Amino acid sequence: MKMTLKKIGNLKVAALFAPAFFICAAAPVSAAGLRTKFGEVVVRNLKIGQVYSLNKLLNLPLRVLNTGAQTVDLKIDVLMISTANAQAGYDPIPEASWVTLERREFSLEPNHEAVTDVIVSIPNEPKYLGKRYEAAIWSRTQSKHEMFAVGMQSRLLIHVDSVAPTKDELKNKYVNKRLANLDFTLFPTGGKIEDVALGVNIDLKKEHKLSIKLINPNDEKLNFRIRSVPNWEALLKVPQGYVDAYDAAWLKPASEVVAMEGNSVQETGLMLNIPDDERNRGKSFFFPVSVEILEQEIPARIYYTLAVQTRR
Repeated sequence: MKMTLKKIGNLKVAALFAPAFFICAAAPVSAAGLRTKFGEVVVRNLKIGQVYSLNKLLNLPLRVLNTGAQTVDLKIDVLMISTANAQAGYDPIPEASWVTLERREFSLEPNHEAVTDVIVSIPNEPKYLGKRYEAAIWSRTQSKHEMFAVGMQSRLLIHVDSVAPTKDELKNKYVNKRLANLDFTLFPTGGKIEDVALGVNIDLKKEHKLSIKLINPNDEKLNFRIRSVPNWEALLKVPQGYVDAYDAAWLKPASEVVAMEGNSVQETGLMLNIPDDERNRGKSFFFPVSVEILEQEIPARIYYTLAVQTRR
């Protein structure tokens, strides 16, 4: 799959042992039914003899969203590319153990997100100083008969620092923690309202009987964060005839954080206020709502969607 690199800025990240890390990310990569922001990622100034979590250092786990209408089995693997397929100036990673995934297999419902940390481990060998390496990450759906239906490839580019780590840096070698195995369910997963008045606060639960039911099947008491997010962040498929809402802040949760006991069900509402502006009249807007567990080290999001048609 051809991917166009789009530089979105240099992000300096403070870490336990590194002076600076920089990242460049590509525009989102997608295949029919799958989408990810982890298109092409560059990490620089990585020290030999260290283990790096892209989530902890860059807040960049690998997230794959199921934009299709059916539940899919998703499998993710790190691929060692050939020298011929490597970008100019890069070599394939020397060993598959250089890049590993915290989790590789998922059962993914529609509008659900698979999330896994990407771990980069560089051996403590001087021959790697100043070198650049490339790995591919292959995400694809899988049938029960081991046949692949939809797939997309991400690219990870690694720049090894030319300076060896100090003794203190080697002592602080990072050891990654396991991802909490927590799950939850939303019901329903979407709603639709028509003939919506502009310029007024609308309680969707009271006036349209629309709400989100959260189901916590875990034994633990958990806190759920609910946010209306722009679709460039959610990457959901917009229904035909609708456009992304101009401002995600028009839609707000009744409670931004919902505390739930284990093995319980709780209902929460949404508040809508679309400004009374000519450009908003007679429009069909699409709002994604993100729900995630705050106790998860790498939160996996489930999306509720709201389709709104405004009054002319």
